[in-house]
Amino acid sequence: MGLIMRIVRDVLLNLILITLALILTASIIALVEENVNRATTEGEGLNLGKMTGESRAEMIKQSVKSYFRKTWDDFTGSERGKTLRAIGLTFAVLTMTMALIFLLGLYWGLRAGYRGGWSNRVLSALAPVFSGIPAWFWALLFLWTLWWKWDIGAVSYANRLLEAKRGGEPEILAQLSALLIPVLALTLSNIVVYAFSVRNLVKREASQEYFFIDVLKGLPDRRVMRKLLRTVLPSFLTFTSYNFLNLMINGMAVEKLFEVPGIGKMLADSATVIYVPNEFGELKIPEFIFDGASVFFVTFVMAVFYFLNSTILEALYLHLDPRREINE
Repeated sequence: MGLIMRIVRDVLLNLILITLALILTASIIALVEENVNRATTEGEGLNLGKMTGESRAEMIKQSVKSYFRKTWDDFTGSERGKTLRAIGLTFAVLTMTMALIFLLGLYWGLRAGYRGGWSNRVLSALAPVFSGIPAWFWALLFLWTLWWKWDIGAVSYANRLLEAKRGGEPEILAQLSALLIPVLALTLSNIVVYAFSVRNLVKREASQEYFFIDVLKGLPDRRVMRKLLRTVLPSFLTFTSYNFLNLMINGMAVEKLFEVPGIGKMLADSATVIYVPNEFGELKIPEFIFDGASVFFVTFVMAVFYFLNSTILEALYLHLDPRREINE
């Protein structure tokens, strides 16, 4: 009962914090959008005059309301199908990436921390390198090797689906092929850091008294490793929860690179520069377009993803590590 109450309390606290963060973010987006619109109109020779503090506050208030209303309409109105598809694609990329990181990262880190040897040496050497290399770099590397050299995967999600439709290929296989390089790039750019964190956790637990007792008892390595896994898993879940937002941002950048129509591409398209024709019909006049409602929608979806991730992992943490309840 105490565990359930703790989870409910954490959920309510996270909801309050996320709601306040969304309101603050919406206010900042509204202010940016107003400044962009003002700069655009003044550049076109229109002078709207200076806004007073009261009028600007009212403008921000109305914009924030419109952002929340537009987000609600996106989930319930005629654009619901398109909205759910965009969210579903981002969720699919993150889910496949997280699954690979969990399986491979846990195994590699556990082996390196417990047995040492070549796996530990390789991991220790790669960790400083991979911690500073962004996911889009690996996406470009995979793009060059897998797609250009070996014709594996796809450079454009939309084009890959069109090719599959023309050739009568099953859509699910085409989608997996189109997401292959983005998922591999995100996994490779994060798995070393995750495995290194598990390795450090295992090294710390291996210095505890219970570990030496298990070794002196002559327990099989597999049993000792399972016990270490159960011990380090809660801390690993916490690390994953804190780093989920970073993984999601990297995923959004990779989505834009491979034209995956998820929320990452939506965010990139909501703040962009277009070129409008001049009096001679030539596209030479740059114009900055900022869609505040779309930016807030992406922020809202990111907040929901982060909330669900934090809630689920926190519940698993409390379930897998009941000592935390006793200590607190």
